[in-house]
Amino acid sequence: MLKLVLPQNILVKEQYAALSSIQKGEYMTNLLKQILELNPNGITISQVDKALKLGHSTIWHHLENLAARAECLKMERGDTAVYDYNKVIHTLDDCDIQGKFYFYDLDIVENSLGRFVRIQIKQENASGNMIAHSGVIVRLAFFDEFLNSLHKIKELHMNLEKDKEFFGEIAKPNPEESHPNEDKK
Repeated sequence: MLKLVLPQNILVKEQYAALSSIQKGEYMTNLLKQILELNPNGITISQVDKALKLGHSTIWHHLENLAARAECLKMERGDTAVYDYNKVIHTLDDCDIQGKFYFYDLDIVENSLGRFVRIQIKQENASGNMIAHSGVIVRLAFFDEFLNSLHKIKELHMNLEKDKEFFGEIAKPNPEESHPNEDKK
């Protein structure tokens, strides 16, 4: 591995220790995202731990969360995990979906393995910021195949008419009967 490139805004140990646990988590996440971006050949937990001395398990925890949210790509190389930054090269704002509780954010990202469509599920936090809870990347070369699989899922597994044929009509409550939790007058 090449020498790790670090950002210039790293807190000293005393400053980091003075942060609340929420602030420490946000700081580590943002710091690791910067480190990932500065190191296009990927980073390992050992490299980061050696440079920052913040503890193997803390670094592992935050890198795993970034990978689960598709902020980076985790690749196993023997007994070592290498984390590679998913750089946004094109936002797909016109394709984003606002659900009732979640926001589905779509982007084109690029890493050492090529270009991917990234889908992240986001939700507004207490500060009003949209944060990713989970994500997935799909290589552009396989995107048509991915869409075909989604279409097949819709046709074979989400067809309500076929469910009715198989399971029969779902029993509907009689509107004249009172709800068991309601007080009877």
